Amino acid sequence: MFKVKWFKRNKDPLTSEERLDIILKASKQVGPGVFYSTIIVVTSFLPVFLLTGMEGKLFHPLAWTKTFILLVDAFLAITLAPVLISFFLKGRMKPESANPITRTLEKIYTPILKWCLRWRKTTIGINLIALAVGVFMMTRLGSEFMPPLDEGSLLFMPVTLPDVSNSEAKRLLQVQDRLIRTVPEVTHVLGKAGRANTATDNSPISMIETIILLKPKAEWRKGISKNDIINELNSRLQIPGVTNGWTQPIINRINMLSTGIRTDVGLKVYGQNLDTIYAFAQTIKKQLEGVNGVKDLYVEPITGGKYIDIIIKRDEIGRYGLSVDDVNTVIESALGGMKLTTTIEGRQRFSVNARYGQDFRNNLQSLKRLQVQTMNFGPIPLEAVADIKLSDGPPMINSENAMLRGTVLFNVRERDLGSTVKDAQQKLNQMITKLPKGYFLEWSGQWENQIRANKTLMMIMPVVLLIIFMVLYLTYHSFKESLVTMITV
Repeated sequence: MFKVKWFKRNKDPLTSEERLDIILKASKQVGPGVFYSTIIVVTSFLPVFLLTGMEGKLFHPLAWTKTFILLVDAFLAITLAPVLISFFLKGRMKPESANPITRTLEKIYTPILKWCLRWRKTTIGINLIALAVGVFMMTRLGSEFMPPLDEGSLLFMPVTLPDVSNSEAKRLLQVQDRLIRTVPEVTHVLGKAGRANTATDNSPISMIETIILLKPKAEWRKGISKNDIINELNSRLQIPGVTNGWTQPIINRINMLSTGIRTDVGLKVYGQNLDTIYAFAQTIKKQLEGVNGVKDLYVEPITGGKYIDIIIKRDEIGRYGLSVDDVNTVIESALGGMKLTTTIEGRQRFSVNARYGQDFRNNLQSLKRLQVQTMNFGPIPLEAVADIKLSDGPPMINSENAMLRGTVLFNVRERDLGSTVKDAQQKLNQMITKLPKGYFLEWSGQWENQIRANKTLMMIMPVVLLIIFMVLYLTYHSFKESLVTMITV
C-alpha cells in the first residue's frame, strides 16, 4: 500500500516531449520580455556613456560593466536557462500557493489591491499629491557633483605671504605641526613646504601641505564629527599672515589634475592688467564673505613678490674702465651660477656650478658689497657701478588663453555645492555688470564639472525617454499601455 501511494505522489504527469514543448513555449513567451527589458536598461545608461571629462572617466567603467553583464544575462536567459530547466526541473510541480513566502505576500497585497481598485479616484489623488510634494521637495534639494567621501585623513593647505623665506617657512611648518598634534583625534602629521625637486611641481615656498592622519572613529571623543575636528584645528591654527585651507588628500589631487584648482571652487578673473585683476579679486572676496557654505576663502597672490633690481650706472663703469658685459658676468656668476668643471660618472656627464648661498643672494647689503674686479683700481663694490634696490612684483604670472588670470578660491563645507555657488552668483550679479571691457569671470573647480555634466544630461535625457517609450510600444503594441507604464515608472 505504501509503495502505490509513493508512486502516485511522485509520478511525473508529463512526458519528456510534453515537458520540452512547455519549456519551449515558456521561453518564447519570456524571450521578448527579456530582450526589450535589456534594451531599456542599456538605454538608461546612455547618458553615462556620453559624459565627458572627469565624470566620464569615473563612470564609464561602471556603465560598460553593467551593459556587458546585462547582455550576457539576456543571452544566457534565452539559451542556457531553458536547457538547465529541462535537466533539473522534473517531477510534479507545486503551485505558487505552496510557498509560505508567496502566501504571506499575497495575504498582505490582496486586501491593499482590492482597496485601491475600489477607491480608484482616491488612489489616483493620493499619488498626484505625493507627486506634487515630491516635485516641490526636489526644487528645494541641493546638488553636488560628487558625494563627499571620508578618506580618513585631512589635508591642511595654508598659504603664507609670497616673500616668505625658507627659514621662516620651516619654522612656521614646525609650529603648525605641533599645534595639530594637540588635537586628540590626530595620530600622525606629515608636512612639507615648497615643492619637490622636479619641473612638474610649481608650488612656491609659500604653499604648505600637511597630511593629517586621524584615529579610527571609535577612538574619537563622543559627539564629535569630522567638521568639528576641522573647526577645532582651524581655530588653533590662526596665525597672522597665513590663510588656512582644508580638504582631503585624494580629492585635492583629483581637483588639481582635472581643473587646476586646489580647492572645491574657484572663480577666475581674466583681464589685461595684474593690478586691476587683483583689485577685482579682492572685491569679489569681500562680496563672498558671509555666504553660507563658503570656507577657506582667499585670493591667489598676484602681487607681493619681491624682486632685486640691479641698474648699471653707465657713467661709473666708464670711469672704472668696465663694460656692461663685465658687470653682468659678475652678477650672473654670483646669482645664477658659474660652470667650474664637468664631472664624469660612468657614461653620464654633469656640469659643476658654483654660486653664492641663498642667504647671501637674498641680502641686499651683501649684494651691494659684491666685488667687481677692475684693471686699474682693483676690486670695487657692486654698488659703486650699479643701483641695487628691492621692488614689488607678481610672485607668479598665471595666464590662460593668452590672457592674464587671477583666482578667488574657496572650499564648500556644511552645505551642498550647488546652493552655495548659486548664492555666491546672486551676490556677484551686480558687480559683474561693472567689469570694464576686456575683463570677465569664469567659474571653475567642481562646479565647472557639475555644469558640464548637467548640460550633457539635459540634452540626452529626452532622447533616452523617447527610445524607452518606443521600446515599450514595440512590447505592448499599445500607445495607452506604453504611456501608463512610463507614467508608473
